[in-house]
Amino acid sequence: MDSSTCDSEAGVEWTFAGASERCAPVQREGRYLEAVLEYRGLEATRFGGAFFPDAVPYTCGEEARVFYWRSALDAAAPPASAWDNVCATPYRVQPASEGERVAPALTADDGRTVVVEGTAGGDSTEAELAAGDAPEVTVERVSAAEAVVAASGGTFRVESGERREYALDEQRVELPDGECATVTPVLTVRYPGERTFYHPAVDASYRLFPSFGLDLDVAPRTLDVEPGPNVGEDAVAAALGVDLDSRPYAEGVLWQAFVHIAFGDGTAPTLAQFPDGLLAVWPGE
Repeated sequence: MDSSTCDSEAGVEWTFAGASERCAPVQREGRYLEAVLEYRGLEATRFGGAFFPDAVPYTCGEEARVFYWRSALDAAAPPASAWDNVCATPYRVQPASEGERVAPALTADDGRTVVVEGTAGGDSTEAELAAGDAPEVTVERVSAAEAVVAASGGTFRVESGERREYALDEQRVELPDGECATVTPVLTVRYPGERTFYHPAVDASYRLFPSFGLDLDVAPRTLDVEPGPNVGEDAVAAALGVDLDSRPYAEGVLWQAFVHIAFGDGTAPTLAQFPDGLLAVWPGE
């Protein structure tokens, strides 16, 4: 069946793709840490435009999850079987083996782009600097009980389930217009503890979503909904027979992302379902 769009009376037709030859997503239980470095005193020059967070933490049954629906892993990341823990920042997710020290990616563009306000998995406001000069921060180790982080010549401990802020050494930074500013970066470290980490396969082109209780083998291939920017999330749920009320509340955010990624640009998507139920979406493929 070819990808196609139909008129608003017929709805939209999507293409089914088998998952057997597709790269399986990452699904790894381990220790999950978040680190964000904020330059709160600077004036933001870039404003995030993402409507949906990249990462959604929630509990499904007895499983504590953190779900990345689009890629945040570097293509050179080692296989998930070698991971002991992962450190997430606004710019990257960095896995580490047991005992490995990690310098988390707290800035971008070689330190010339910094976060003014933001979170690891959500949208951030940013400021641009004339030159990169980020503090050295290292995750020394992550155990079941605590994470140990080194910064500004000191060592900080964050117990499992804790979130702590640390004001680092004051810095003088140069702005693109040649002006200088003095700022005290604030490092926020959050250690939720053990989580099952979901993420598209490294270097994969698809977007990953939970099953939402949907079985693509029996789902209708033509939906009586109008695709486009104003596509209705409830209408797609009804057309596919998805009972959102029976799903974890936080999956509503992932459902919104799924609907708008799959049907929000007016072209028909390709959908696949892995043996464990996870959904893959190739928008307009």
